[in-house]
Amino acid sequence: PQGLLDFVERIAGATGLPAAIKAADAGASVIVVEANYDVGGHAILSGGNVPLGGGTSAQRKYSIADSPDLVFTDLTDWTIVQPNGWPDYRYNDRAIMRAFADHCAATYEFLVANGVEFKEVPPDNVGAHSTGNSAPRENHAFWTDGAGLGSPSGRGGAGLVRSLEASARAKGVKFLLNYKMKH
Repeated sequence: PQGLLDFVERIAGATGLPAAIKAADAGASVIVVEANYDVGGHAILSGGNVPLGGGTSAQRKYSIADSPDLVFTDLTDWTIVQPNGWPDYRYNDRAIMRAFADHCAATYEFLVANGVEFKEVPPDNVGAHSTGNSAPRENHAFWTDGAGLGSPSGRGGAGLVRSLEASARAKGVKFLLNYKMKH
């Protein structure tokens, strides 16, 4: 079906790269087909701010109390609003929010284990929105090589994407760039 082909063609971003890594870790032979000339999608242009909490190693390092239940409450409790008065994620499916909350810390640890480096500062809410009000959860990936071939914007998103790409390649993931799936 066309929907599946569209998904496969756009896999090499912040969601597809970890999926490729997990598949390779599970023993699969993985080929990433990307319609663009490079990996990264929107993530490579982003600031690299990653809102993950629930008790990450970074939160523990800086004595920040957090838990999956607190993440879930922050993302589903209608009495908690952002400074602009919006309840943001409260419209989302509660089962999806529960799954996100329960896997938040493990996702952070997965990123670190696969080479993503975050600034050596306590998690905060700087540059973030909709991360919850009960605990600081924003982690900042960084990129030091400036704008160029490795990063169109020179921003932190390249640090996230290039680290995941390197991990995927080291695990045997093959990339077909500038290809479209037709059949």
